Amino acid sequence: MFREELLETACSALEEFVQGIDATGSGHEAVALLEKVAKVHHLADGATAKLSKRVADTKVFVAYGDRTPEELCARIIGVGVGETRRAIESAAQLESLPETDAAVRAGRLSGQEAALISSVAVLDPALEGELLAAAGNGLSPLRDACVRARSDIEDPDARAKRQHADRALKIWNNIDGMVEGHFRLAPEVGGALRAAIQQQTQKIFRAKHRAGIREPHHAYAADALAQLVTGEPGAAKSAVGCTTHIVIDHAVLIRGAALPGETCEIPGVGPVNARWVHEQLGEAFVTAVIKKGRDITTVAHFGRHIPAELRTALLVGGGHECCVDGCTRREYLELDHSEVDYAKGGPAAWWNLEHLCSVDHRRKTQGWKLGPPDLVTGKRKLDPSGGARAA
Repeated sequence: MFREELLETACSALEEFVQGIDATGSGHEAVALLEKVAKVHHLADGATAKLSKRVADTKVFVAYGDRTPEELCARIIGVGVGETRRAIESAAQLESLPETDAAVRAGRLSGQEAALISSVAVLDPALEGELLAAAGNGLSPLRDACVRARSDIEDPDARAKRQHADRALKIWNNIDGMVEGHFRLAPEVGGALRAAIQQQTQKIFRAKHRAGIREPHHAYAADALAQLVTGEPGAAKSAVGCTTHIVIDHAVLIRGAALPGETCEIPGVGPVNARWVHEQLGEAFVTAVIKKGRDITTVAHFGRHIPAELRTALLVGGGHECCVDGCTRREYLELDHSEVDYAKGGPAAWWNLEHLCSVDHRRKTQGWKLGPPDLVTGKRKLDPSGGARAA
């Protein structure tokens, strides 16, 4: 009873707060309040997961006429059944992960962050502290850390087999009659698909841009997917050439399998099976970057579509994502002269080039200044103080 009264008091206070929100406050005040509301959101995620698991454990959902605990919880919360299923799974995993569970109870992790950490740490609890630290850098770095950690502790062949069995595609009509879907592919297949869609998206963007048409990136990506599957209007075939970049340590290439801590991956996608890389070396549209330690020993291009070697080296050096700290955009990246501007004679050299998203590239053009790269993340601060249009 005490817990119900405590929650009622908290709900009343929160309701009063929401009723009092208006559009007259300053932006800085909004940020400060949002940070506090984020903690409330995290606490609500944690409570939702734990209470949903309790509903599942007690089988009380039968008394309410629901077929599964996920259905009852989804109906009460107003979300999809898949979301409550993931919440229950996460709550069950947290029972064996005390550090992560404590972070959830303290409101330091969102439900999505907790689910990512628990899904990997439950396989190897020794990773719990490392993944909690990664969560402090944001959701995208945490997801990358989880992908890499799980790849390191799982047998490559078993991982490939599991991922192949886990592939899925679901298509449905939304309330407007439009066709929507969800798909899940192994990185070896998904990486190639992603590269093909990105290349076709750029082709569509350039054509629209020349015609003076401006539409969102996701609209061009939708057109790209449709054209790749059904064919371009008036075209005889639907296939489009693309390049899949693979980064692989020299030792992995020789051995044919990756050990924990070694690299065998598609940049921006994640680790792939070393045996699959061997199979691809004789096929088209593959660029393999072979490394020894930190040094790139070979940039080998296989296939008819051969990009510049410098672009490949920049990509595998972290160029699959905008270099600005806090920005995780991976679409419409533009090469920028980061140290010495092109207008001032800056060379197109490794040390003078960085990838920026279109938004940050425009800001830098307007006068914003890139700071030095962080020694750990390689990310750079983008300072608006020097910008003529910083406001």
